[in-house]
Amino acid sequence: MLQNDSDTLVRKALEKLPANFREVLILRELEGMSHREIADITDMPAGIVMSTLSRARGRLRQVLTILMSGGTVPNSRRIAAVNA
Repeated sequence: MLQNDSDTLVRKALEKLPANFREVLILRELEGMSHREIADITDMPAGIVMSTLSRARGRLRQVLTILMSGGTVPNSRRIAAVNA
């Protein structure tokens, strides 16, 4: 049951991310693709994939923290500004 709750929370958090963040996170963390494979699929340079992945992980942490505390997640553009 706890696993289902965690899965639901992560799914909700992923839905709150901008599409490009969600895409690289899913390809890397769920599909297990390398940075090079993600770069080929998304037509992004590998360096951009790495920086986008880093920013996406940070944003996912922010969203999960908000959701776990029972808060409401602002739209994706405001998340970074709220925690800056």
